[in-house]
Amino acid sequence: MTPQMDFDLMVPELALIVAGILVLLTDAFAPRKDAEDDPRGMTLGLTLLGIAAALGWIAGPLWALDGAQVSFEGLFRIDHFALAFKVVVLSGTFLSALLCDTWLRNQRIQTGAFLALVLFSTSGMLYLISATDMVMLFVGLELMSIPMYCLAASLRWDDRSVEAGGKYLVLGSFATAIMLMGFALLFAFSGVYTGVASTRLDVIASAAVAAGAAGELPAYAYLGGMLALVGLLFKISAVPFHMWTPDVYEGAPTAITAWMSVAVKTVTAAVLLRVFSVPLLEALSLTPVLWAIAALTMFLGNTMALTQSNVKRMLAYSSIAHGGYMLVGIIAGTSAGAAAVLWYAGAYTVATIAAFAVLIFLSKEGHEVETFEDLRGLGTKHVWLGAIMTISMLSLLGIPPLAGFFGKFSIFRAAMSEGYVVLTVIGVLTSAISVAYYLRPVVVMFMTERHAPAPDLAGRAWSVKLALGVAAVATVVLGLMPSGSLDVALESVKALAAAF
Repeated sequence: MTPQMDFDLMVPELALIVAGILVLLTDAFAPRKDAEDDPRGMTLGLTLLGIAAALGWIAGPLWALDGAQVSFEGLFRIDHFALAFKVVVLSGTFLSALLCDTWLRNQRIQTGAFLALVLFSTSGMLYLISATDMVMLFVGLELMSIPMYCLAASLRWDDRSVEAGGKYLVLGSFATAIMLMGFALLFAFSGVYTGVASTRLDVIASAAVAAGAAGELPAYAYLGGMLALVGLLFKISAVPFHMWTPDVYEGAPTAITAWMSVAVKTVTAAVLLRVFSVPLLEALSLTPVLWAIAALTMFLGNTMALTQSNVKRMLAYSSIAHGGYMLVGIIAGTSAGAAAVLWYAGAYTVATIAAFAVLIFLSKEGHEVETFEDLRGLGTKHVWLGAIMTISMLSLLGIPPLAGFFGKFSIFRAAMSEGYVVLTVIGVLTSAISVAYYLRPVVVMFMTERHAPAPDLAGRAWSVKLALGVAAVATVVLGLMPSGSLDVALESVKALAAAF
C-alpha cells in the first residue's frame, strides 16, 4: 500500500526550507562590488517572503480545511490548534528577522547563513507543533535545536557567545537524550500492554490511561513519562532545568535572544499541550510534579530577575517566570486553559520583541546596549523609545489594558476554575514581585540623569523601526480589543480535545 503523503499540508514548513536554501545561494552567488559587500537586502527579502508565504498558506488553504487532516501515516497533523500556534511562531520569527537584519548591520556580519539558520530552525518548530509521533517529535526537535546552537555561538570572537553556544549544545544534548530514554520506555510499555509497540502518541496515551485506570501501569512507564517531560521542560526553561537560560540569553546575539525567548517557549507550550493531556498526566501521576515545577519556576524566575544588572539576563529570568505562567494554563487542562496559553504566547511574543527591539535600536557598531547603565536618561532624550520600552515592560508585568494583563488573567481564571487556588495565588504573588524589576528600566530611562552623550539615532535601518512599531502597536491593540482574538484562540484549541 502506498503511504499517504499529502505535501499540501506541509507547504509552510517546505516554504521556509526552500527560502533558507535560496538565501544561502543568494549569499554565495549574488554579484558583489567588493569582498565586503553583502546582498543583505536580497537575503532579508527572501527571508521575509518565505515567512509571509508560510503565513499566507496557513491563513488561506489550511485554515479553510474542514476538521483535522493527517499526513505520512498519521505522523503529521494539521488542525486549528496547530495552525494557531504556528501563526504565533511565524509572526515572532518575522519580527525577529527584521531585528536580525539591523543587528547584523551593526556588527558588520554577512546575513546569508545567519538568516538561513533561522529559517531552518523555524521549520523544525512547525514540524514539532504538528507532530503526533515520537519519531516526528525527535526530528522536529533536532531540526529546531541544531541551527539554534550554531546561532547562539555565531560570534566566534566573543567568549560569551562561544560559551553560550557550548553550554546550550551540551545541556540541550543531555536533555534530548533524557527525553529519548523516556520515549524508549513508553515505546516498550505500549508493546507490552497492547501487543504491538507503537511510537504514536495517541496509542501510548490511550494505553497509559487504560493501564492506570486498571491499576496495571508498570513503574518503567511512570519513569518514561517523567523523562519525556524533563526533555520538554528543559526547552521551556522550567526550574530546575533552567540553568542554561541566563548565560545563553546573555551571550547569544541580541536578535537571536529575542527570537529564542519567544519562539521556543511557544513551541514547547504547544507540544506539552498536545502530548501531556490531563488524563495522561493523571495516569502517570505527573500532575503534582508539574504543579511543583510551575510554582518553583514562577518564584525563582521572578526573584532572580530582581538582582540582575544586565537587561538581557533580567529578561532571561523573566522568560523563565513566563514559562511558569504557561505551565499553570497547561495544568488547568481545559479548553479555556489551552486557549489562555495560546493567547498568552502571542501577547508575550510582541511585548518581548518590543523590548529587545529597543535595545537593538539603541545599539551601534562596537557597542551593544545591554546594561541598565546604558539606558540611563534615554527616555527623556528619545521619548518615543522610552514609551515603547514602558509599554513592553508594563505588558510583561500584566498591567491593564495591555495584552499581558489579559493573558495572565485568562490563565489564572482557567486554573481557578479547576480548583488550583494555591497555584493561582502563587502566580499572582510572584507576578507582584516582578513590579520591582519591570519598572526598573522605566525608572532608569525617565528618572535618572545621563552623564554620557545620548546616542545619535539617525540613519537607523527601516527594519528595526518596523519591528518596533508593529510589536508596540500589537501589544496595545491586543490589550484594548482582546475578545476577538481570545474567541479565535478558544475555537482553535477545540481541535485539541479530538486529537487523541
